[in-house]
Amino acid sequence: MKTVFYSIIFSSYLLFPSALPAQKKANLEGIAIGGTAPEIELPTVDGEVFRLSQLRGKLVLLDFWASWCAPCRRKMPRLLEVYDKYKNTGFDEGEKGFEIVLVSLDRNDNYWKSSIKKDSTGILLNVGDMKGWDCAAAKKYNVRIIPSSVLLDGKGKIIAIDLSPKDLSKKLKRLKRGGWFWF
Repeated sequence: MKTVFYSIIFSSYLLFPSALPAQKKANLEGIAIGGTAPEIELPTVDGEVFRLSQLRGKLVLLDFWASWCAPCRRKMPRLLEVYDKYKNTGFDEGEKGFEIVLVSLDRNDNYWKSSIKKDSTGILLNVGDMKGWDCAAAKKYNVRIIPSSVLLDGKGKIIAIDLSPKDLSKKLKRLKRGGWFWF
């Protein structure tokens, strides 16, 4: 009887793989820790051209968001706290400072700029081409869901994906020069 029961359970997992325990699905298909971050080139709020490579030598969080995304907007105050805490920090691999680049998937310039003002994120690097999901950076990073984020080291290597602000703070604390590795 036990054999029949286990056979049925095993067969159901083969027939219905969605019955398997859920694993966190990658929001950024094809983007892997240890890989080199694709270069992005997008306009800033001021119309200047931003290139990701300009930030080499710093830890960088690329955060994909939109003004209409409630979860994206809710995490902004916590991202600002993390930025304020680590923006001038020296890190173990020689990085000097930390930057957050907010990559907008908006289509409306006015909504985008209004959100930046309302959320007080003007101190961060805000970029976007107003093409929504067709944003050049979103395509390069295969963004499927927002909010999504990628943490890069000073050499442009991906060191973490989709960290919450709390986990981002913990990661930065571990990477901080003189920080304890196991905390």
